[in-house]
Amino acid sequence: MFAIWQNKKLYLRGEDELAIQLSKLGCEPFTTNELNKRFVLSQYYALSEQVMRNNMLCRKLIILSIQQIRDQKLDRTLRKLNRLKDLPNLTIKHERALIKAGIADVAMLREIGAENALVELKKSGSGATLDFYWKLVCALQNKNSQFLSQSEKERLLKKLNEVLRKNGLKGYRKLDDE
Repeated sequence: MFAIWQNKKLYLRGEDELAIQLSKLGCEPFTTNELNKRFVLSQYYALSEQVMRNNMLCRKLIILSIQQIRDQKLDRTLRKLNRLKDLPNLTIKHERALIKAGIADVAMLREIGAENALVELKKSGSGATLDFYWKLVCALQNKNSQFLSQSEKERLLKKLNEVLRKNGLKGYRKLDDE
């Protein structure tokens, strides 16, 4: 909501630079609500008479307010999409282990890949199991780890063991080797 009309005043939402600009133009913050004293909207500013008389300025401020809200919404959405636990097969438990290993988000996981992520997990002492590896691989492919075939698992295990050995870590002997 970019604006509120109350008591014959237009209150425009503004934060950071826009809030400073509104204050400089003589717009006062929404401080109290006569109907509900606990309901305070400190991000809203009553547009001054000076601003209301200047149609171009008023329009510019409204557009800036709407753009600010859109940007904040996009930022929240992108932050959610970048959460590891939001990938298929991964839970908050997996996310915490990955963060502990220094992998903070989806972009970083995609960059280093599932094999190197497992190396980092092993080095950090987190629960680096083959099941965790299958989940990482499939999360990056956006598919369910339960649908990995035996031949896919064998191919992935070979690839994982190569990376583990290059990093001086012990590889897995067989598929059921945890």
